[in-house]
Amino acid sequence: MKALKYLALLGMIVGVVSLTSLNFSDEVAFSSLGFEVNWEEERAVELIVAHLADKNALIPDEQLRDVARTMYDASRRYEVDYRLVLAVMDAESNFRHDVVSDAGAIGIMQVKPVVAREFSDEVGIPYKRDVLHCPHANVRFGVYYLSWLSRYYDNEYAVLYAYNVGFTRARQNMQRNSEPKTWYTRKVMEEYERNRSRLPGV
Repeated sequence: MKALKYLALLGMIVGVVSLTSLNFSDEVAFSSLGFEVNWEEERAVELIVAHLADKNALIPDEQLRDVARTMYDASRRYEVDYRLVLAVMDAESNFRHDVVSDAGAIGIMQVKPVVAREFSDEVGIPYKRDVLHCPHANVRFGVYYLSWLSRYYDNEYAVLYAYNVGFTRARQNMQRNSEPKTWYTRKVMEEYERNRSRLPGV
């Protein structure tokens, strides 16, 4: 009996020491509870939600956080700064998920159906007629396209120009100017700089 009491007391001491030694930094893993929480990621998602709300994004309130999470996750996956993605959304659609341009670009990131058809396998979303009207799919295609363009152009102005006018047209137009500073690219870069001053990097 005494041995059992000593073992129980030892177990309590080890438990207290373990709890008091937890490091509650930006990233805490609650592995013993079966889940992990990355506080840095959660903070970034909440800041994106606040940014979208501040910009009066035309996304239903019940979907706002899910869209912010999709944007953050896609940006991490495809290695595109989410603050640049927000700047592109601002210039392309003014954060409207229901807008369709005269050129046929759709949604919050103004993605063309030809882009969605071309990259559906890479993004992992089957192409269907109305797929780009879904904010989540639209964001994933748009972020992937930015990432894909960055493989061909080594500066952000060129990437943004190609995103705006299309890869083929951009390649033809940029034979003499590898860093096109148009009204569109300047607008996006100015907003990007403002986002970098207000939102944390990852």
